[in-house]
Amino acid sequence: MKYYDNLDDYTDTSSSKLKKIAKRIMPTVIFIGAMALMFFAVGALEVL
Repeated sequence: MKYYDNLDDYTDTSSSKLKKIAKRIMPTVIFIGAMALMFFAVGALEVL
C-alpha cells in the first residue's frame, strides 16, 4: 500500500479559466490603451 505525504498529489494546481482568459486579453488591452493614449496626446498637441 502506498502512502502519500505530499499534498500536491491531491490539489489541483492548474490555473483557472479566468486567469487563462486574462493572460490572452491583457496584451491586447494594453496595446489598445497605449494607442489611444498616443492619439490623445497627439490630438492635444495639435490643438496647441
